[in-house]
Amino acid sequence: MIVAGTLSPERQAASRSNYNKFNFINGFSYMCLGETVIILFAVRINCPDALVAALGAMMYFGFLLLPLGKMVTARVGAAQSQATFWVLRNMAALLVASTSLLVYFGFQRTAMGILLLGAFLFYGFRAAGVVMSQPLLGEISTGENRAKFIGFSTGAFYFSALLSLLMISFLVRLSQSLWMLTGIIILGSALGVTSSRFIRRIDETENIRRSAQRPILSELRVVFRNPRFRCQVLASFVINLAIIMITPMSMLTLKRGCGVSDTRALMFSLVQFGSAIIMSQCAGKLAARVGPRRVVIAAYCTLLSAAVLWICCPAGVTMWYWALPFFLAGGAGVSIGNSMTHYFLQTVPQENRVAASLFLAVVTGAGAGVAGMLLAGGLIRLAGHWAGAEPFSGYRLYFVLVLVLMGPALYAVTRLKK
Repeated sequence: MIVAGTLSPERQAASRSNYNKFNFINGFSYMCLGETVIILFAVRINCPDALVAALGAMMYFGFLLLPLGKMVTARVGAAQSQATFWVLRNMAALLVASTSLLVYFGFQRTAMGILLLGAFLFYGFRAAGVVMSQPLLGEISTGENRAKFIGFSTGAFYFSALLSLLMISFLVRLSQSLWMLTGIIILGSALGVTSSRFIRRIDETENIRRSAQRPILSELRVVFRNPRFRCQVLASFVINLAIIMITPMSMLTLKRGCGVSDTRALMFSLVQFGSAIIMSQCAGKLAARVGPRRVVIAAYCTLLSAAVLWICCPAGVTMWYWALPFFLAGGAGVSIGNSMTHYFLQTVPQENRVAASLFLAVVTGAGAGVAGMLLAGGLIRLAGHWAGAEPFSGYRLYFVLVLVLMGPALYAVTRLKK
């Protein structure tokens, strides 16, 4: 609801409560199609590695639909816009689920194309919905409670995602068929539509809608004079590219390089999201104490260490070792996300946040998505060609190439201004 004037502390508190409820239900919904299930689904319908790598980049490639979110926000406000796109997002999940029918009737190539389209719309409508989330979070929180609120809300998402993974693991243990995965996706779509009801209850001022109505070029000129923002653009691009090339490919390595079953693969996702729950609380406290910049740098190094672990993975290793890259990637991912949001709200003035948020997401989201799709797909093919017939050697070589590319890129992250 759009209210006149400023939001009272009571309205802010109620809005934060509704946002937390949305995030909690959304965690259940997201995991029914998110990074893990969609990769298991793609492997189940025999998609090639390059296509699976493309699916891993879709979360960021979908940011191409961000301008659509700005247009809708200019008419109805940030909260109503996100609720609308959340419904569309979960309709796109049903499009992904429909590919199982195409595979059943023998239309394999068509199914792969529809899978890519559905994934693009799923992540694209999400991006369009959250385009104004940073300005919205800035309105319903204050400098005193912002770090705690962001940490708690993110923790609620990851906690429910963990519970959802437990439920999905139980269902997959009953049946590892394509139809079981299809049913899980449909269930997640229903929960996602339900979560949108709480977003509609969030209050906001007229400021966000007015900002969305203004042309962004003049505001971007102002924002780009801020050296902190220029450094943030470069650092965000590098970070997103590293996440694309490491986190989804870890699951593919587990499935095809190590030959792990769907049930066990979901257990490693539980490790990843369990780590995210822990770090969603710790990262906020660390950012408040030492600043978000230092947390981001440490988290990026932690993310790269997950690639190092795959490179050093010995033969006959136990499942405990395999769990380490997922633990590190989960904690690093949420620490980076929370700290970069905190950094953005600290360094970009309120009147410029809409334009800055839109530009940042398109360039560092869609841009990194395109780059990650091309690089990850190309590197996995190249590594497979060089490594020969032994499956794990190809994935090991892939992570060597990733480390060669993304290791020196740490310099861009360290350039974030204090």
